Order: sequence, then structure tokens, then C-alpha cells
Amino acid sequence: MSEIKNRNYLVDNLKVVLIFFVVFGHVIEFYIKDNYILRTLYVYVYIFHMPLFIYISGYLSKNFYKMKRKAIRNLLIPYIIFNVIWYTAVYIGTNRVMFSLVSPGWTLWYLLSLFFWRISLKYLVKFKYILIVSFIVGAIVGIFPSVGNTLSISRTIVFLPFFLLGYYTKEEDLFKISNFNKVLSKVGVVVFLFLAIYIVKTNLFDYKFLYYSYSFNDLDVSLLKGIILRFILYLSSIIFNICVISLVPNKKQAYSNLGKATMNIYVFHIYLVMLVYFFIPKWNISILGNILILTSPFLIIYVLSRKRVNKVYDGIFYPVNISIDTGKKSYNKYKKFKK
Repeated sequence: MSEIKNRNYLVDNLKVVLIFFVVFGHVIEFYIKDNYILRTLYVYVYIFHMPLFIYISGYLSKNFYKMKRKAIRNLLIPYIIFNVIWYTAVYIGTNRVMFSLVSPGWTLWYLLSLFFWRISLKYLVKFKYILIVSFIVGAIVGIFPSVGNTLSISRTIVFLPFFLLGYYTKEEDLFKISNFNKVLSKVGVVVFLFLAIYIVKTNLFDYKFLYYSYSFNDLDVSLLKGIILRFILYLSSIIFNICVISLVPNKKQAYSNLGKATMNIYVFHIYLVMLVYFFIPKWNISILGNILILTSPFLIIYVLSRKRVNKVYDGIFYPVNISIDTGKKSYNKYKKFKK
């Protein structure tokens, strides 16, 4: 009873809102080249959703000893298994052999980056001014062409400041942000929409710049412009995140329980998104098709938040977890025997 009473519903609600935008962003990604409005919405979402998602991940990683112990089981092994599943699906669908453990399949980079953040957090926080250093390194890493999607190194470095910001945020700090002026937050959300419109209309930069997995050279951006843009985006994401946190309810909502299913939704949603692409290959085919595209994220989240999907997820990892637990028991018996 006390666990329910003390549950942080603000975090649950934020996770639901963010996973919706993750799914929404991936659904419309396929159609943005043909539609100015969708491209604007895409840029708008990408300014804030992953920085805030990673900020919440950092906030939930305060017990880094516990997180480090569970990082292999909860993150690295799922990354490996789902990467194999993803590249197998790619082969079946396209007949192209693209398998690679060091190149994360589509959305799986987040699992690998989170693994690196959590196993290194204990050591990172020992460095004085690590937060400031992380912003500087994240801004300039794009000058190195060799740092890219391999092992998600680029994203791990560029998004690290948001993870650290979350780690350093106390619960009372989070609720202070939640109580930020609602009117100013609504104004901020609208202002950032106009910023996204300006970015797309003037072609200020390629939307792929927001992926943080490409070097400046890959996107034909000068070193100076790339560094300045990255600092501006850092600041914009922080301000935008404050606005979003302020506008998300901090009390239990009808959708709050969906926050417990974000991992299932994250790892499985790409396959349902691919079905949307398959059945609706182009935007503006019909009004019905466009409505189905825009409403599909709600359906995807609903389907993947069901308990049956959680059973599938647990079933995939049951043999792995049994092997790990058996190995630990055998090792513990071995240590006792040696003594």
C-alpha cells in the first residue's frame, strides 16, 4: 500500500508521454520527405523527446551499484538478442545481409547507450565538473568522422549530459520543475513549434542532425556551425523539457500504468511500425490512410502494453535468465567449496 502511495506518478506519466512520441516519430519518419507538416512535426518532436527520455533514465539510475549489477541482464543481453531479431527481420523482408552486433538496429542504440551510461556512471561522477565537460565534449564530438553509429558511441557521448542531468536531479527538484509556471510552459511549447517551422522552412540543417549519430562532415555542416548548433540544441532541449515536465500531470491518470510497459513498447514497436509502412506506403493516398497513420501510435501502444506482450518478452529471456541464475549459484557453490 505504501509503495502505491509513494509512487512517483509524474515519472510514470512522463514515460507514457515520451514513449508515445517515440512511436509517433518513428511512424511519421517514413512519410516526412513528402509532407512539409509531418517534417515539421518530426523536427519538433526530435528536439525534446529523446533528451527528456534519457533525462528520466538518468533520474531512475541513482542507485548505480544496483544498476551496474543488472546492466548486462537488463540491457546488454536484450540488445544482443533484439539486434539479432531485427537483422533477421531485415533479411527476411529485403533479402539483404546486414547483421552486426556493433551496429545497433534502428532504435536499439538506446539499450546500448543506456548500458554504457549505467556501467560508467559510478566513475563519471567522481570527476569534478563532469556535467560541464560532458556538454563540451558532446558539442565537439561531431568534428570526428570516425565517431558514428558504431556501438552507438556518438549518441552515447552527445546524450550523456541529459543522463547526468537526470542523475543529479533530486525528487524535490523534479517537482519544482513540475510546478513551473503553466502559462509560460504553454507559451514555450508554442514557441518551439515555430522554431521547428523555421528550421524546416529555411532548411537550417538536415533533420538527421537531430539523430546525433552523424559527424558534421557527413551532413555537410561546417565545424563552427555544427558546434554552435549543437550548443543551441542543448539549450533548446533543456528549456523545452522544462516546459513538457511542467505540463505533464503529477498525479495518477488513466494511462499512468502504461509507464510500466515502456520497455516492451520500445523494443517491439518497430515491427508494428513496419506493418504501417507496408500497408500504407505513401502519404496522401487517401484521407482514411492518413488518419490511420496518425492514429496508429495509439493502437501500437495499446497493443504492446498488454500483459500478453510482457509474457512474450519474459519468455524470450527466461532461458537466458535461468542460465545466468544457474551460473551464479554454481559460482557461489564453487567459492564456498574453495574456502
